Amino acid sequence: MSAEMVTETGILLVARAAIFFSCRKYLLRSLYSDLQDLSGVDNASNSIPMRDPLPSPITQSEREKPQRKTEGMYSTLCSDVFAGCFSESCMLFLLLMLQGLSVLSSSTRLFNWRLSLFLLLMCILVLIPFILSLLLTIGPESSPRLRSTLPRLFFSAFCVALYLFALSYIPLPASLSASDQLTVTATLSRLVVLGTIILGLLAGFGAVSSSWNFIPSKQTMTVPTEQDVVSAQYALSSVRDHLQQSREDAARRAAAQAPEGTWISRVMPSLRGDENLQELKGLEALEYQMTRSVDDLRQRRASAKFSNTFRGKLVNVGGRLFSVYCLLRYCSCVVNIFFPPEGSPSSTTSYPDVVTHELTELLGQVSPRVQFDDVARATRHLSLVLVGVIIMSSVRLVLRGVTRALRVTSRNLGASLMLLLLAQIMVIYLLSTIVQLRASFPPPPPASFSPSSFSSSTGSPDPVNLFSTIPDFTAFNSLFDWAFFLSASVSMAVRWAALKISGPRDY
Repeated sequence: MSAEMVTETGILLVARAAIFFSCRKYLLRSLYSDLQDLSGVDNASNSIPMRDPLPSPITQSEREKPQRKTEGMYSTLCSDVFAGCFSESCMLFLLLMLQGLSVLSSSTRLFNWRLSLFLLLMCILVLIPFILSLLLTIGPESSPRLRSTLPRLFFSAFCVALYLFALSYIPLPASLSASDQLTVTATLSRLVVLGTIILGLLAGFGAVSSSWNFIPSKQTMTVPTEQDVVSAQYALSSVRDHLQQSREDAARRAAAQAPEGTWISRVMPSLRGDENLQELKGLEALEYQMTRSVDDLRQRRASAKFSNTFRGKLVNVGGRLFSVYCLLRYCSCVVNIFFPPEGSPSSTTSYPDVVTHELTELLGQVSPRVQFDDVARATRHLSLVLVGVIIMSSVRLVLRGVTRALRVTSRNLGASLMLLLLAQIMVIYLLSTIVQLRASFPPPPPASFSPSSFSSSTGSPDPVNLFSTIPDFTAFNSLFDWAFFLSASVSMAVRWAALKISGPRDY
């Protein structure tokens, strides 16, 4: 390693540290707080508070101290992992910019490029799954069984091994040469296949979630009045009072039961179903449904007031335009899946070909110098940004659903879990973005470079294009279309059925 390469690598190391600590200090400060609010329990207004709750015993606070210490340790670790993934992802884009500007030597860029790829792959494939497995073994109570470290470590290692074993069965693109089957390129190709499916599912779900409220319907056109909201709140308060009274009556009946009754007399009511218990369950279901209806009325009332403001009108115009784009994206996927273009796809074509052709025809009327390849490249970049916006709009709902499905009761553990999942999605999206950028900036034909070796090309006099070390995205276009189409279709069907059957719901 030459002195020039050591100096340039030191400069990039300082840049890594600056990005890491900036993310740790500024970005995570607000992000972690938002994730804690998102992972918290339901709003207190949606539940019935206990009357005169008993104070917590001292022994309970003593038992919670080790649990809080463990949660704080995992929160710090998850924050460091997220900041590390963010800094290495930024380094990849920084190295691509330095390559375009011909700054730093080719060997330095290649070494740091492979170093960042290796660290990101280790985080995605090993570190994040391992920490996720450890987080899932922490329950709401710190029992001695859960505090045993060795079984949890073995369980987490088994989960990581199972994840890597399943990932190894993902087929590689046919364009990958036989010498690249066991390299970082092959691992990245398998990860991009998995990431393309995940991003397609998130994009389809996010497209429906983002545009659903802007679709004209009878529900969205009907604006509830203030009297409707007050009446619904009064009815909900009556149901809650009745439910609270029923719970108190059930508690008094349970306390007044004669303990000298026979075993058969105590078991038979539970076998045939207690009428009071069934009534209590019915009231709880009614209270839950009415709470959702009141929340929906409040949201629609607030949205109607906001729509009358200047800012609200701008948001509505932007939302409708974004809904049109989501519809065009869905139609484009349908065309590409069921009516594919003749011939093999090239690197200059992408999935929004319908939009590209229309923009080319429209801009061709203004300036005859407009070329299809230029419009296709600009459309691809714009589409990539909009897909990222769609994915970010769905991540919040997905993270909330994950914490509810896993029954995470601690706000700190829930925020740590969300932070790791967010880091996983962020890295997969950024890696897929870099792979897609390869189509816009194709590398020159390889001369003497072989990506199977990690450091043999560092002394090569010929400059190495960084895009030549990653797979081509043309093999993943149809995979994204299928994932987007299936996710959007299922989301629309589920939302329509839920609206018809059970009314409004917070998705």
